[in-house]
Amino acid sequence: MVDSSDIGLLVAGMGIGIAGFMPLLAVVLLARKRRIRATVGKGMAALAVSFAFLMAALALMWVVAPADLVVFAIGFLGGFLIMWAVLAAITMGRRL
Repeated sequence: MVDSSDIGLLVAGMGIGIAGFMPLLAVVLLARKRRIRATVGKGMAALAVSFAFLMAALALMWVVAPADLVVFAIGFLGGFLIMWAVLAAITMGRRL
């Protein structure tokens, strides 16, 4: 399904997935460093910004190049899940 000509789309999708995770990462890391007060509202706001950005990127890709959407989405999800694993490792690696 994915061949060598789709590497650019995979990388672009991974970049968008990583960028979409940044609001969540920022809130968690700032709260752990006690620079902001951790609240449910801030977490939900970060989740909403992340979701809106990611869905807008996916919708734009669907409009611009619908034939390449699956390859883009694979990179997109891969980047997001990699960042999720990175955040989990950072969080578990430090004492509370």
